[in-house]
Formats: sequence, structure tokens, C-alpha cells
Amino acid sequence: MQVQDKRLFYPSRLFNEFYCLARYIFVLDQTDYFDELYKKSDDPWEYEQRWYEDRKRQICLALLLKPVYSKVLEIGCSNGVFSQHLAQRAKQLICLDANSKAIQLAKTRLENLSHVQVIQQRIPDQFPAGSFDLIIISEIMYYLKPEELSRLIEKVENSLTSQGVVLCCHWRYPIDGFVLTGEKVHHLLKQHFHLQHYLNVNDPDFIIDLWNKETTTLAFKEGLI
Repeated sequence: MQVQDKRLFYPSRLFNEFYCLARYIFVLDQTDYFDELYKKSDDPWEYEQRWYEDRKRQICLALLLKPVYSKVLEIGCSNGVFSQHLAQRAKQLICLDANSKAIQLAKTRLENLSHVQVIQQRIPDQFPAGSFDLIIISEIMYYLKPEELSRLIEKVENSLTSQGVVLCCHWRYPIDGFVLTGEKVHHLLKQHFHLQHYLNVNDPDFIIDLWNKETTTLAFKEGLI
């Protein structure tokens, strides 16, 4: 099934297998691509209009293992729609995006939330200092080259607290002209994260995986078993 979508998928399969192919597929400049999207719309993926996006956000939030986290990092915040919901589950939230228009939109949306900081950074070359007990990575890994994805995985692992959690969520369909799918991204993550794989959600449209540093389940921690 081929699905047309506004996303571009940059290939980053298992690093050694796809590196040579990737050299010939990285033809679009990420900065120009996102600049063009945000010129056309303040909400390029219609986060505020689509039930698909709302439902996906609710599922991601429901999968988190704690009601509130101390310090949360959201990588790829876009215009801040998901950030607004995530802020209710965080004592401190840092939102990252590489696009200046997205940052402007997110800052406007979140300006009344004093515990939220919006920063323009392009990962993995830039990455916030400190440790986080929750890192959210959603719909962004398609755009990284293999070596960039490898460095991001390392930085994410090194930035987790002793009870840290990573949640990744990606669209799973192939798109004409591009190699990478969400399934390939998550297969790579499962191979390269040195963390406990806690859960997986295989929705027909997207895939979610959650990793943490602890080996006990939520029911065990709360004395149910």
C-alpha cells in the first residue's frame, strides 16, 4: 500500500546496510524542506484538525508509566500542539525543533506555561545539557542520516536519569521515492538502544515503542504482583 503524505522519509536502516544507498537519496535540504512547509501553513500536518493526530497523542500520553515526570525533553516539537498536552505531565518541559517558524509558533502557543522552555536546536549536532526522566521522539527520525541517528541514540541514552523512559512514535507506511518507514526506524532502535524494551503498539497507521532503564513493570512497582 503506497500512501502519499507530507512527510519525507530519509533512509536510516541498519547503519551498515543502508549507508551506501543513503548517500544517493539525501537529495533535499532539510532546512529548505521545512521552511517551505511552514510557508504554506502554520500547521503543516494538521495536528489541530485531524482526529488521527489527536488519537495518536492520547495513546502516547496513556502509555507513559508515571502521571507526572520531573524533567521532560520533546525532540521535534513542531508548532507545540503535542507540547501543550505534554506540559500537563511535566514539572519541567524542554521542547526542541530546528525550524525557526515552528519555534515561533510553539513559543506563542506555550507562552503562558512558565515551566516550559522552547529551544531552536538541530539534533544531534545540538542537544540540551542535563538529564531527563522522559524523552519523547515523535515523527522526526525519518529526516536524519544514518550517522546522525546513531549519534542521537547515544545522546538520548546518555541523557536519561536512572529511571528514565524513552517513547518513540512514527508513521509506518512507505512513501513513493523513499526507503525508510517507521517500522524500519523502530527495528533499528530496538537493535541499538541499550535499554529495557517495555512495550510496543502496532497500530495499522503508526508504531510506538517505549524503553526504560528499569526492569520492573508498573503493576509490580505499585504492589499489585
